[in-house]
Amino acid sequence: MKLLILSLCIIANLSYNGKASLESFMPTKNNMILADTTKGSDKSCSRPCKFNVKPRRCTYDFEITPLIEENGRPTLTVNTLTPGPPIQVCLHDIVIVKVKNKVPNQDVSVHWHGVEQKGTPFMDGVPMITQCPIAYGSIYEYAFIASSPGTYFYHADSVAHQSDGVYGSFVVGQPQPSEPHSSLYDYDRSEDHTLIVGAKFDDLLTGRLEDVSRIRPDNLVVNGEETDTKIFVMQGYGYRLRFINAIALECPLLISVERHPMTIVASDASPVQPVIADAVRLYPGERMDVVVRTDQESGGYWVRVSGEGVCDGLSAHAMLLYSGFNYTNMLEQGPALETESSYETVVFGQQLRSLREASHVANKKSVYLSIDKHSSKFKDADIDFSYRSDAMAKKPFFPAVLSSEEKVLQINGKNFLYPNTPYLLKPRDVPPSIMCDIGKEDEHKEPQCLQILKLQTNEVIELVLANEGFNTNDSYTFHMHGKKMEVIATWQNPSSTPISKADIDKLLKDDSITRNDKNPPIKDTVFVPNKGITIVRYTPIFGGSWLLECRSCSTLLPVAILISVPISIPKLVIDALPSCGNYRPADTLLN
Repeated sequence: MKLLILSLCIIANLSYNGKASLESFMPTKNNMILADTTKGSDKSCSRPCKFNVKPRRCTYDFEITPLIEENGRPTLTVNTLTPGPPIQVCLHDIVIVKVKNKVPNQDVSVHWHGVEQKGTPFMDGVPMITQCPIAYGSIYEYAFIASSPGTYFYHADSVAHQSDGVYGSFVVGQPQPSEPHSSLYDYDRSEDHTLIVGAKFDDLLTGRLEDVSRIRPDNLVVNGEETDTKIFVMQGYGYRLRFINAIALECPLLISVERHPMTIVASDASPVQPVIADAVRLYPGERMDVVVRTDQESGGYWVRVSGEGVCDGLSAHAMLLYSGFNYTNMLEQGPALETESSYETVVFGQQLRSLREASHVANKKSVYLSIDKHSSKFKDADIDFSYRSDAMAKKPFFPAVLSSEEKVLQINGKNFLYPNTPYLLKPRDVPPSIMCDIGKEDEHKEPQCLQILKLQTNEVIELVLANEGFNTNDSYTFHMHGKKMEVIATWQNPSSTPISKADIDKLLKDDSITRNDKNPPIKDTVFVPNKGITIVRYTPIFGGSWLLECRSCSTLLPVAILISVPISIPKLVIDALPSCGNYRPADTLLN
């Protein structure tokens, strides 16, 4: 409780131009709750995590800047690096990241993917929902407690900014005896054995007006390299490897280690019942921890990463190198080509089972979300590009993309509309006319609205994510901000024909869809198969405004809903956070 109270005091003074400094909350003789008792250490937050040691205050300075790489390819970087600097901390450390935007004519923000922002929902990094965007030349301080161990990563909230290079790994460690699967491995060297996979593009996506989700990347990279990432091991031991799919587009990855089966021990930072696999499939934003035993002949072995979806045909490699092996010939020969048919077992996260049993839920609310593409219902004459001030009478607004013959992906027939002010911080300033309740979207006449699902703390709901497939043959990946979900079921129509709500209701009523109510995997990122459903159980245990979004679906019109859980944020905190000034998101300006 003391940590929580102190963290709130710290968060209340986050603004770079705030009324008080973080330094004013440093430990004193009378306040030693955050004292660092690890005498003689190098003061780095990347360290072995131990019991009975007070948490550290881990401060990072990030500058997001454009850069031209040696090969002439433009990119965005964090401290001139892509991926950005890895963050390695221990459980209960306070993480403070000062982000400075040095990208001209661009607003940015940073999302901490998978991190449960308990008590700090304004640190989630979603512009116009939890914060104001970081304007060019400005600084925003993120500060939160690393409250759960596991593998995470950070990335720019913008799909284009993330694709251009703004992403990096984020690992929260804990004392080894607390790790439920520590008996399965000898070494967890997360600084050296975390593999974060990104995609490279021929040109910057930042600033492009077209739908970047359709732009195909040129190649994949592991820790920023196509083939040069090396994992050094000793023969006869078990090693924990951490895989991260940091690609913002709909690009699943197939990952394997040559001649080395993998034991899966965690998915999306949550421990699972161990499963052995020849390869694992990671959807965009997913993470998976595996154990590899170095029980083969001493030598060098390829870690293969193969792209699917928009990345089909692309690949990247790393090297697993036994101690003393000369890998020169290995580089000259290159990896042999393998396909999914080469593997006997391929496992993805939603097939796994959690270590802990789920509590029985007597009363739960079911919410159906229809995911499909729809044709425009509007004519060119409906589109009004004229600028209007707030003092002028409002007219209906229809985005130009809806005037084309192309179908647009939507949830319950609507696209998400970002508000004119951060909803979490100043909900009363958001015009009620732009809001629509989930399930009642038909009452809103315009094609976009702020789609809100209002819940109470500890209210249990089951979200039926239904990729109906009447107008699309694509699968989609959704990410839940702020709080993990239990994946109850994943089902795809075996007849490969579209499905409707009536079809799903009947299947559920007849128990024709296999459910895992006992040990559902706990995840923050899930995929929804085409002409199929994914059912997730969600129980908000703390307040906030949380997006459930399909970031990779489209960058022209957002595909998301907002889950709103009551929370009272002190005025002191709101006043200390940077204000938006005259900023308005593009769709709000035109509206």
